[in-house]
Amino acid sequence: MWKKIVIGMCIILAAAGCGKKEERGKIRRAVPVTVVPVVRKSLSEPVLTSGYLTSETEAKLAFKTGGIIDRLYVEEGERVRKGALLAGLKLDEIQAMVTQARNGYEKARRDYERAMNLFRDSVATLSQIQDAETGLAVARANQDIAEFNLAHSKITAPSDGRILKKFAEENELIGPGFPAFLFGTEGSEWAVKVGVADRDAVRLAAGDSASVSFDAFSGLRFPASVRTLAGATDPMSGTFEIELAVKRDGQAFVNGLMADAELFPSARRDFYVIPAEALAEVDGGTGWVYAVAPDSTAKKIPVAIGFLTDSRVMVESGLESCGSIITEGAAYCSDGVPVRVRP
Repeated sequence: MWKKIVIGMCIILAAAGCGKKEERGKIRRAVPVTVVPVVRKSLSEPVLTSGYLTSETEAKLAFKTGGIIDRLYVEEGERVRKGALLAGLKLDEIQAMVTQARNGYEKARRDYERAMNLFRDSVATLSQIQDAETGLAVARANQDIAEFNLAHSKITAPSDGRILKKFAEENELIGPGFPAFLFGTEGSEWAVKVGVADRDAVRLAAGDSASVSFDAFSGLRFPASVRTLAGATDPMSGTFEIELAVKRDGQAFVNGLMADAELFPSARRDFYVIPAEALAEVDGGTGWVYAVAPDSTAKKIPVAIGFLTDSRVMVESGLESCGSIITEGAAYCSDGVPVRVRP
């Protein structure tokens, strides 16, 4: 009886000992890894944003005077030539003002001539001549104003271009200076308007290079450059508007196309460049990578991430004393685990 109990206990202890040996073997098994050197480079951190395509120059076309719209000669999207008639007002009231001003001028001219004749005959005084002369000048100015308003009671195209937007309709009462059309010129250069945050706006300058893509032209990227930067934020969006000059390279651009833009500031900074697969963990702007310690174990290192591309990570700090890091196998590492570097 006692002999069976002793034998059973020995078997249990032996089995437990074997299990511990197997567990220790698993713990001590080295993880095969690949390492790459850490490279330090001077790079420009790109600014990623989006916007929309516009003509090189846009203008809001309006009537000089208010009135009732008699006719609109164009529709949205229509191409027009320089000088083409776009819209006109009903001229009844405006023409009457012109007639009134012309008649007033004729009366003032006759009054002036009569006063001059009387002055030669020593009947009129110098003061009367001066008053008649002033009245003639005022009447001439009123006639010029009325004729100017008549001439600007129609809208013509300032250059070759396209009607981007129509804001009014026929028989509608429109006020002076209220836009009737949004007009865009057509040239070899187009513009993409984007908005950037203040921290990015201070890094950009006119002339900085950029790259633009459109969903309408899949797979194509268009060279661009920063043309202008706003001096204040847009009160609606809180961003700074930047205009990019874009070359269309023979493509049929259309106003309003949505664009993705990548801007490259001329100012550069030093970064540690590592492969994206070297990042084992990420939490906001902090990441963790692994390096091989002198005792052939994995060493977990926190790093400050600057920015990422499709295949690379730009690290601001954390790798100052690290010559190489683990790439393949980093996902299976933990701090202090044995590793084996593949040849």
